[in-house]
Amino acid sequence: MTDFKLMGKIFFAPNTSDNELIEKAKSKLKENGIQEDLIEINYNVQELEEDDIYISYDPPDLVIRRVYAKTPSGFIKMKSVKTVKLD
Repeated sequence: MTDFKLMGKIFFAPNTSDNELIEKAKSKLKENGIQEDLIEINYNVQELEEDDIYISYDPPDLVIRRVYAKTPSGFIKMKSVKTVKLD
């Protein structure tokens, strides 16, 4: 498993306003090695840099991606590193 403590920013884009679902997702991410206090709710991928983490909610899963490149034009390239079932 990736050591998320060594990464940069951790953005979570839950695509929902359901606070119960967001809290459940944060708890599940914590179980998977991501410190809850490092998770920032943010949809602006342009703020991401290389080695940052972007987490999206793609029902019924949380998809964890690592930014591996940011082009000079601002294009963000990400690779999925893990999918977490949100039961």
